[in-house]
Amino acid sequence: MSQQSYQAQVSARAQTVLEAVIERDNFSLWNAHALMALAPDPDRVTETVRRVLWGQHEGPAAELNGGPFDILPSMLLLCRWQDQLPEEATELIRAFMTGAHFERGNTENHWLMYYVGHLLAAERWPEQERTWNGLPPQALAAEARRWIVGTIERTARIGHHEYDSTGYHIEHTIAYIGLRDHTCDEELRQLVDKMLHILMADMALEYFHGAWAGGHAREGYRQNTWTGIGPIQTLQYLYLGGVDFDPVRHVQGFAVPALTSPYRPDPIFAQMAWDRDQAHVVKKTRAPRTINRHATGETKPVRKYTYMSPSFALGSTQLGLPGAPAGPIDLVSWDLTWNGPDHHAKIVCNHPYRSPRRFSAFLAGLPPVVGRGVGTDKPYLQWPDRLFGASPYEQMVQHEGALIVLYRIPADDTSPFVNLYLPKGPDWIEEDGWLLADMGAFHVALYPIAPYSWQEIREANNANIMVREGDLINGWLLRLDSLQSGLVLEAAEAERPFDEFCRARLASPPDLSGWPDKGRVAVDTLGGQHLEINYDGDHRLDGAAIDYSAYPLYQAPNAHADLHSGRLTFGQGAEALKVDFDIDPKTPLPPMRVIG
Repeated sequence: MSQQSYQAQVSARAQTVLEAVIERDNFSLWNAHALMALAPDPDRVTETVRRVLWGQHEGPAAELNGGPFDILPSMLLLCRWQDQLPEEATELIRAFMTGAHFERGNTENHWLMYYVGHLLAAERWPEQERTWNGLPPQALAAEARRWIVGTIERTARIGHHEYDSTGYHIEHTIAYIGLRDHTCDEELRQLVDKMLHILMADMALEYFHGAWAGGHAREGYRQNTWTGIGPIQTLQYLYLGGVDFDPVRHVQGFAVPALTSPYRPDPIFAQMAWDRDQAHVVKKTRAPRTINRHATGETKPVRKYTYMSPSFALGSTQLGLPGAPAGPIDLVSWDLTWNGPDHHAKIVCNHPYRSPRRFSAFLAGLPPVVGRGVGTDKPYLQWPDRLFGASPYEQMVQHEGALIVLYRIPADDTSPFVNLYLPKGPDWIEEDGWLLADMGAFHVALYPIAPYSWQEIREANNANIMVREGDLINGWLLRLDSLQSGLVLEAAEAERPFDEFCRARLASPPDLSGWPDKGRVAVDTLGGQHLEINYDGDHRLDGAAIDYSAYPLYQAPNAHADLHSGRLTFGQGAEALKVDFDIDPKTPLPPMRVIG
């Protein structure tokens, strides 16, 4: 695909989304870009700026407060449309950005939005004697640039901290696109261009028919039974394409600044996203999820393994968590996904670990009071049927379409069970301990390692955060009632009739002779491999220990990068895109405040 052809496709999709934004007729600072692009209305834009930033306040800006979700959209709107914005709107933004009081938030995307917005403001108004915190604009710009450059270098060397998030990848991407488009710092612009290659590659490598397959940091908001997940879908549709426009999935306010941006990624990422003819493995190393509270040791890097088959995708994660409270509250460690409607094309399970120490590791409250706050602000984190959130007692191993997941839950845990989600569409056959289903293009077999009961789970959305349309969960919930539980799963393309698949799988049950006493489970896959996991021990394939430390930053047929090198290759042959961050791997990582 030529760059010219690809750009025309992206521009056409951008126009489609912009028109849908206008039709909704509900504007924020994020999506007011659509109003400026298609239906300029100076009074409406000024009213939006005043309503969002100032509300009913008529006093000095010093009496106002703001955060990352005010700072970045304010500056993106001003920088993009500064020649067309009414003078009153520009002055409202200037007074707010230079005079209000701001907080940075508590996750990487928050800090990035905070610093990008303030850097653009410092460049826009360098003549200010001091900024909101008493420092001159040049000092705030230097602080912002150091953090941005530092976090980019760390990402290029050891991977993204807030990795592959269907909910928050969009904030990172939009911030970098805005910085690329508007900064006066040419050196920084070139560095941001390289960073955007990484963010595009992360989306493309595990893109499966409009969905982001595999494990995810910060998915949450109870969407992980959906096939299309999160606000990132707008950028996936825009830059990767290949699916029909959906006015619900593909219109997300945070993404609208990208629709009017001149930025266009290299078409190689769209080609990577649809390179699904041959089954292949994608391996990624992500940065350790740095924990500031309640950790019992140092975090290890995250290792992701995703098997991208033509008809399905199976992904799993080695989390490297330092102790029970350290797991992210809204992480999805593994799933099986395929091309189908919501709730009908996903298998996932979870032990719903709940602890005040876990909540206070990632939220602002301390253990004695955080439970009350969680119950008020994010009640779904307390629900016993929760299907997301890393369990400290979950361990797994995968080879291609085969997966073993084990749990050893303490007797005093408040959730002495595991929730396994199965879609209702397939006819599930129970035989010799296996659950088998014909998915059409592929077959799946699942062996629960515990007594289980079938329950229907159908829950409408009454947690009005991020998602507002439809039922969030609608399927079967198998409750695995054992402290020592788990499952064996294998998915395979329908290269043989379903009855032959069933006979082959039934003829080779999992080896549970070492479970739970020795912590060992093994299975012979239909491909002829012997897969074994030893809880709190090694993982083996055909008798050889799997060395997760040998994972590079990226390893796939169309992507490769060694850890710490800062050199990445996307695509193959003469058309491959080579990215070099010019990093000396012998130098220490820049000290950064990074969290999960």
